[in-house]
Amino acid sequence: MTKLLNALQVNYKIILLFALLGIYPLIAYSAKSEQVSRVLAKVGNDVITTAELDQFLKPMLAKYGQQYNKNDFDDLTKQARQAALKQFIEKKLLIQEAEKLQINIPEIEIQREMERIRSQFLSDIDFDNFLEKKDISIDEYKKLIKDDLTTKVLVHEKVTKKILILPSEIHDFYQLHISEFLQPAQVRMYQILIKKKPTPEDARKRADEILQELNLGATFQQIARLSSEGPKKSNGGDWGVVEKGFFGDEMKNVEDAAFKLKPGHFSSIIETKYGYHIVYIDRKRISRILTEREAYDSIKQKLFMEKYTVALDDYIKYLGGKTYVEILQPDMEMDFSFKNDNAENSSLILNPIITPNVSTETVVTGKQSEVDSTGGIP
Repeated sequence: MTKLLNALQVNYKIILLFALLGIYPLIAYSAKSEQVSRVLAKVGNDVITTAELDQFLKPMLAKYGQQYNKNDFDDLTKQARQAALKQFIEKKLLIQEAEKLQINIPEIEIQREMERIRSQFLSDIDFDNFLEKKDISIDEYKKLIKDDLTTKVLVHEKVTKKILILPSEIHDFYQLHISEFLQPAQVRMYQILIKKKPTPEDARKRADEILQELNLGATFQQIARLSSEGPKKSNGGDWGVVEKGFFGDEMKNVEDAAFKLKPGHFSSIIETKYGYHIVYIDRKRISRILTEREAYDSIKQKLFMEKYTVALDDYIKYLGGKTYVEILQPDMEMDFSFKNDNAENSSLILNPIITPNVSTETVVTGKQSEVDSTGGIP
């Protein structure tokens, strides 16, 4: 059940963001067709309804519903609804704050994003059919896009741009976690496999003949396409870049032989329970630890995301603290501290890089001095 709940949380994060971004537009939905819809929560002057929540969770619950008994699934559904409601509330808080600060996205930017989404469909008719199927109008869909873009601008101004990663922090992290930057030995490996049929003796004879052809100068990849019985036959036996341990214990002898080779050389015949193998490598990289310079960008991104999730959680907590929020259904009550316990699964871990189609320079604000205020969370 924990696995399913985690899947729902992660999927929620992805789906909610993609819905508002329009990256994966097929998840947009409308609650118009619901016959009965009760108000679940009030967030300022906005409400969140059972129809919105049910429509959102329906595909995921249907997918996993057959895997659990009724009691477990009922408990899971309750937890999933609570998690989704909290994240719906958090999104409302951001949208309301963006409206309060009068952050406006130029119509041309909204239209440009709409055209980008439309281009993902085979035709305009397909896009129109999608909107009709989801019972959502063009104007409503544009509103979703606008809400997301304004939210991204808000988060950029209030959270992202205030995060600073010092070179000394990167250096300290590298020194404390240097073992994490071990780059294992790798080879680009090709394989010819002859299975033990109709008899092991017949298979060994064919393998010997192939080895002789290779010794006479035949191209390994060509022989693999013609004679190998392995799963990569059509690719010339190409297994791509592999690390030590990739094949497990049953293929350890094959792997060891590959790592002992020099690039451009092939092995002798190696026997396993699967048959007779000949391997070839064209590239090899020894195990080594990345230098601080090589690891610099990845460390900076990691430290940035750590600070970003904390800062965003704090900002959401701040918004929740100054906004009236009421849960109207007793079974949906929970601890709304507006502090995500697991930031990695939070739906509000928005892409900190502002959308390429909108920059802060194109944003029209009615209260620019407030948006550009510094000195921490207002």
